[in-house]
Amino acid sequence: MIDKLTKHPQGSIKELFTVSLPLMISALASLLMIFVDRCFLARYSLDALNASVNSGTLAWAFMGGFGMLTVMSSIFVAQYNGSKQLDKIGKSVWQMIWISVFSTLFFIPLAYMSYLIFKTPKYANYQIDYFKYLMFFSPFYPLYTALSGFFIGRGKAKILIYVAIFANLINVLFDYILIFGIKGFIPSYGIKGAAIATSLGTVFQAIILGYLFFSKENIKTYKTNDYKLDFSLLKKSFKVGFPPAIFFTLEMIGWAIFYIMMTKISEMHITVSSICQSIVILLSFFFDGLHRGISALAGNFIGAKKTELINKLVKASIKLLVIFTIIVSMFLIIDSKIVIDFLIPKNIEGKIAALQKSSNIAFYSTLKICFYYVFAYLFFEGIRWIFAGLLTAAGDTLFLLIAGSLSVWIFLLLPIYFIVVRFSLSVEIAWLFAASYAFILSIIYFIRFKNGKWKSIKLLEEKTPIEDEVIESIQKNENDLS
Repeated sequence: MIDKLTKHPQGSIKELFTVSLPLMISALASLLMIFVDRCFLARYSLDALNASVNSGTLAWAFMGGFGMLTVMSSIFVAQYNGSKQLDKIGKSVWQMIWISVFSTLFFIPLAYMSYLIFKTPKYANYQIDYFKYLMFFSPFYPLYTALSGFFIGRGKAKILIYVAIFANLINVLFDYILIFGIKGFIPSYGIKGAAIATSLGTVFQAIILGYLFFSKENIKTYKTNDYKLDFSLLKKSFKVGFPPAIFFTLEMIGWAIFYIMMTKISEMHITVSSICQSIVILLSFFFDGLHRGISALAGNFIGAKKTELINKLVKASIKLLVIFTIIVSMFLIIDSKIVIDFLIPKNIEGKIAALQKSSNIAFYSTLKICFYYVFAYLFFEGIRWIFAGLLTAAGDTLFLLIAGSLSVWIFLLLPIYFIVVRFSLSVEIAWLFAASYAFILSIIYFIRFKNGKWKSIKLLEEKTPIEDEVIESIQKNENDLS
């Protein structure tokens, strides 16, 4: 029988919330570092803010892609945990740690090639600096996500909250110091300082989780010192993690292209989109945490052959999404003034007034309409990530790669290019297409889940009858002792 990860009924909304909440807070803390960067950069320079959207989105495509691959350690940890094969957990995490080490061979050369990527006359210098310094520190991000999978897969993710909180404090402190400088002591590094500050937060998270991973108790119970490369397990990890990693990268590259197209249309388009993306980044913490929570629970259910709990888990996740959506509507739909006042500092209001005059477009009215589409986008993104979490836990990730990669081009980039860009249509139409893209992809993932093909996928080797007898004997002895 599977050990419950929480004291609540399995598959219930209480269990899902208990497991997902630490992951949401951890994700919020990580995404908050990007959001805080944007807030500081908006106060430093509107050009720096807009440049960080283009280069930052592309940087996140590569960082997040590797992170999506290495966080798959949580799926194997969850299934090994559910099947009581605890001594194999450490080795599964180590395969992802090795991938993060090898990622330096990708990130470091890419950092030196940044000048070949960004050539927009107005923003090029800002974009190159931001992208280059993020790439230098990028290997620490997949290392952090690989280690976090050890805690996530066992339902022990609360530690991620505290680590993330301290990482954010580091980011805020160094953002202020490095972006603006301290007169007479430290020069202003601007957008370069923002990249360094965010990276230092990630380095801190990786170091702390690494220290905990190698504790004596974890080495004894989970064999976290089993660092040898296991090509069979590595192959399985790639089989599960590579498709969503590639999809994430391709989707984020698609969004980077989206923002490049907005830049080419007008400064109004990219400025509005910069603000909208900042909101999407901040609120994505909920979907990220829910997605990983669903994957952890579903992975344990699948490992313990309790797939009948999956439908119950779906209902619980939908309820949580509806509650979150109602809360978000108060800020994006009912009264968006609070959000607008927070995101648009006083020092750039003059620049916005000049934009309105040159484009003959009411900036704030346009922004409010785009908020409606951002709201719709977020809701359908939530639906999409719910079913993506379930399919990922089952190992049905090749489908996610194919369906997602084709969708970002067919339903997002091509319509925007041939309709919005070619005819110089408004930024509102661009975000309408973004919301439509999220809706269509959520339907595709739902259909895949309902057809049930994921149930036939086998990730772990079956335990032998001898292993079953040993486990049953251990459990019996534990029951006798209690």
